[in-house]
Amino acid sequence: MEEKIELDIVIVPEGDGEDRIYSIISIQVPNVATQGDSIEDAKRMLKEALELYFEEHPQAKKEIIKITKEESHAPIISRIFI
Repeated sequence: MEEKIELDIVIVPEGDGEDRIYSIISIQVPNVATQGDSIEDAKRMLKEALELYFEEHPQAKKEIIKITKEESHAPIISRIFI
């Protein structure tokens, strides 16, 4: 059985109304990006894109840096208004 990995993702809404789409990337694999018409669609598309990427680059999956709650150097995604 293949080991599952946990990835942190960033979802960015773009556009308004019916033109709204959601761009999505993984922090650990930032060179794989996709979009979807909904957040769920974007997540599904990213999962498929990552699976294809890891098929082509199996070593990349082994080199994923796992971010855990205990890790003090994990990226922080936040927002600031000025």
